[in-house]
Amino acid sequence: MTICRNCGCSASQAAADALVLGFQEEFQAGVYSCCQVVAWADEQWLAWTEAAAEDGRSEEEATRPLEIMDCPGLVPIRFHVYPDTK
Repeated sequence: MTICRNCGCSASQAAADALVLGFQEEFQAGVYSCCQVVAWADEQWLAWTEAAAEDGRSEEEATRPLEIMDCPGLVPIRFHVYPDTK
């Protein structure tokens, strides 16, 4: 496992952070370094936890995956096909 000497992250950790932040292609192309991506991910995490504290929610509640939250997932939608009125 390769660890960066500057930021201390592993290559897989930086790749996962880049994916979450939406910078995966840029990271893989070398536009952004692992140090930049990890710093942005840490900044995003801090923003989430601060916002959760302001809302009176726990850090765990604010950052857990949406799949396990108690909210409706998909809502069925009905499509109506109307006759062509030329």
